[in-house]
Amino acid sequence: MMQRRRVQLGALEATSLPAAHARARDARRRRPVAHDDAAGGIAEDLDLGTAPGRADELCTLLRGAVLDHWVREFATAYPGGTVVELGPGLDARAGRLGSDGPEHWVDVELPEIAELRRELLPASTHLVAGSALDEDWMELARELPGPHLVVSDQVLPLLPEQGVQRIVFTVARMLPGAVLATDVLSRAAADRLAAGSLRGTAADWTCEDPRELEPWGLRLLDACGAGAPPADVAARLPRTTRALAAVLCGTPALRGHRMARYEILPA
Repeated sequence: MMQRRRVQLGALEATSLPAAHARARDARRRRPVAHDDAAGGIAEDLDLGTAPGRADELCTLLRGAVLDHWVREFATAYPGGTVVELGPGLDARAGRLGSDGPEHWVDVELPEIAELRRELLPASTHLVAGSALDEDWMELARELPGPHLVVSDQVLPLLPEQGVQRIVFTVARMLPGAVLATDVLSRAAADRLAAGSLRGTAADWTCEDPRELEPWGLRLLDACGAGAPPADVAARLPRTTRALAAVLCGTPALRGHRMARYEILPA
């Protein structure tokens, strides 16, 4: 058996590994949720560390399924538009959505993970090596056709609240009319993750109700619990996944972990 390569990552960069582990295990199932063929190859090459617990793995896959659904809806409405994904880690969302995705795609990732993406994933997107707090990706996105969809999967909750506000306010100015799709965590959910799969990091920004963010210049379009995805998403899931999500919906792993989609009102 070939020995997997270990990579030395900082605490923040390492938060991408449990999600990659979850997608790799999912890829080996007869009826996967994510259909991420690249994840299996990454797991064969890299040591992804300790596997997440079953509930955390399910939460990762359900978050991804909801975001995939919202990206598909955006691409159907605006096939020539642009998606920007903040901190995709080792997720090959753009590649696995293929023709279901939009024409233009930008991935924004910290330099260490960006280097792994260049090595391990097909170069199907624009890749910006830097922080979600930088404006470089907004400058690039502004040069690409609108409208724009900004996607964040377990990235914004790791930023300070002022940083999240800054992203929202700057996008409102530079990418008017953009939509934001993200997960939001209650304080209880954030504390649980910090003690588990996100050990060594802290979720600085929490949100008990997605409507709390509307005074920032956001208009809530959709919201759902991570364990209670929209009907169109649930219909795509394997029956066993739907059943397990229903069982776990009230557990700490999923309670307080929500998905929200907003229109960012022009500044």
